[in-house]
Amino acid sequence: MGITVSIGVQKGGVGKSSTTCITSYLLAERGFKVLTVDFDSQGNTTQILSGKDIYSFEDNTVLNAIIDLDPAKYIVKVNDNLDLLPADDILSTLGRALGNVNRVVPTSLKETLDIVKDQYDFILIDQPPNLGDLSVSALSASDYVVVMLQSEPLCFKAIPRYLQLVELIKERITPTLKLAGILPSMSDSRTRIDSSIIDQAREDYEDWVFDTVIRRRNRIKEYSILGIQNSTKEDRDALEQYQQFLEELLNRVQKGSV
Repeated sequence: MGITVSIGVQKGGVGKSSTTCITSYLLAERGFKVLTVDFDSQGNTTQILSGKDIYSFEDNTVLNAIIDLDPAKYIVKVNDNLDLLPADDILSTLGRALGNVNRVVPTSLKETLDIVKDQYDFILIDQPPNLGDLSVSALSASDYVVVMLQSEPLCFKAIPRYLQLVELIKERITPTLKLAGILPSMSDSRTRIDSSIIDQAREDYEDWVFDTVIRRRNRIKEYSILGIQNSTKEDRDALEQYQQFLEELLNRVQKGSV
């Protein structure tokens, strides 16, 4: 069975979708079979990986896969090793849609992904920036969770409540859910506050914080328009930090986190 990793925190603009997409891309480059699930109704992961407008997937999204309990016919091939379950803004109606078919939100994504889980080495889920039903469903479907820490005060203050949700899901729905770690992201080494927040996180959460720090790179922003590429020195420099994160993530998954 594949390993399912969700990536999230209840704050937008923290590099969550970029991290999901680039990590998926690098796993696929290494020969792993990967399914990326866009579970954020903004559809950023869908646009980055598919190169298409999210509305081109109308009625052919992860929401339809959940309602039909049939993910296979909605999976989009990105490359030989990377597949995508796309999303659009209608995903926000998941609760109402499942009410119409007498199913519940928390286990809906897990039930859907379990159908194809043995076809993949990894399933990565991009969570929405909130603590609502979609995040609950994503976490309930996961084996591991990576918590994003943008190096700014509001994101740092959001982490305790997010970790409470993770613990609640573990206690009540998915006892096998594990914390893979906290990933510092979008850091600007030129500013003192960025460094101080990461230092404080390491003091508070100790080894749960990944050694890797994702720095701001213009090339990463360009991937949202051009798609992820690995053909120039600029690409390799931008992706190297994610390669380091991936090494840590694989090591933690292999050892098993708590």
